[in-house]
Amino acid sequence: MFSRDDYAVSASASLCVSSEMSGGNLRARSGEHSGSEMDGGDPFLQRQVIQLYDELQGYLRRYTGFLGLKPQEAEDVIQETFLDLFCRLTNGMRDDNLRSWVFRAAHNMAMNLHKSASKVYSGGSEEMSRMFEERIDPALNPEERMIKKELLMRLAAAVSCLTEQQQQCLHLRSEGLRYREISAMLGITTQRVADIIQSALVRLAGEI
Repeated sequence: MFSRDDYAVSASASLCVSSEMSGGNLRARSGEHSGSEMDGGDPFLQRQVIQLYDELQGYLRRYTGFLGLKPQEAEDVIQETFLDLFCRLTNGMRDDNLRSWVFRAAHNMAMNLHKSASKVYSGGSEEMSRMFEERIDPALNPEERMIKKELLMRLAAAVSCLTEQQQQCLHLRSEGLRYREISAMLGITTQRVADIIQSALVRLAGEI
């Protein structure tokens, strides 16, 4: 029997396994450019942006990978998103939810850069197996771990059969975004987001 947490874990893993990579560094990137926007800026805003970058960079790599970007393209989008954020904050932009703004900006930039069909995952079965191994409770005995792993792999296969929009909504929800944040990013109503996620979960439950 799967809980909602199981669905979220498997959806997140199956949607983004191919986009795992070593992290970039916003501080280093900002120093690559002569007269970089972050050089000599407000120290408080610099710390705020860097802290947000450290918090969200992993999520954004997975999400932009889900949108179909190659690793270097994803890294460029993430870096430019945070440099753009710093410039806007410096110029007086106010937003009560910078986390949502960052995801929305990265989404728009990614779609402008790479409009090919989204990928569910491109990693091999060994990589998928490794990721599930890392997410399974180590306290389980070998037989329980094997059963859990097989169930999660079946769920991952079911996720790959969902529509692109269902996968996208599930992925964003698994990253912790609220319905209203997802609706703002995708340009659909909050109720539509709820309906899409509900239908996706019902379909997944039917597949398992």
